[in-house]
Amino acid sequence: MKKFNNEGENTPLMYIVQPETIERPKRSMQSVYQNSFLKKVKKTRDEREKVASLSKALEVVQNPLAEKEKEKKENKMFQKMSIKEKAAFLADFPPHLSQPVCQVETKERTYSGTIVKVEDETLYMLNSAKTEQTVVPTSEVKDITILKI
Repeated sequence: MKKFNNEGENTPLMYIVQPETIERPKRSMQSVYQNSFLKKVKKTRDEREKVASLSKALEVVQNPLAEKEKEKKENKMFQKMSIKEKAAFLADFPPHLSQPVCQVETKERTYSGTIVKVEDETLYMLNSAKTEQTVVPTSEVKDITILKI
């Protein structure tokens, strides 16, 4: 540690004109300081090592759960989903958002409306006017497209 004194060594870097009757202060504001940066670096390294070891231990314990969550949260483009995935996605659409109007193509006919729910091998749809419910077996569905959101 180096002690600083106010005599000549610490001259002001910017000169401001002041009356000469004012004396220079005899004590400096801070004569000794301590650098704690190295202590902090050592502490953070130790904490990082502890966190890394704990996270590895948690991964080993939660590994089966993490794989299931990854499978559930896998994001696909709507066009690349299978028919069952599309139907499940549209049936589970968040209720606070406007329900998308879909077009469901079967071998015989084309339906338009919102998919309300999917059970077993059937789709339950409301037509665009929301007056009647249509039941469509998923085995007959060729394609599902979104008309508007």
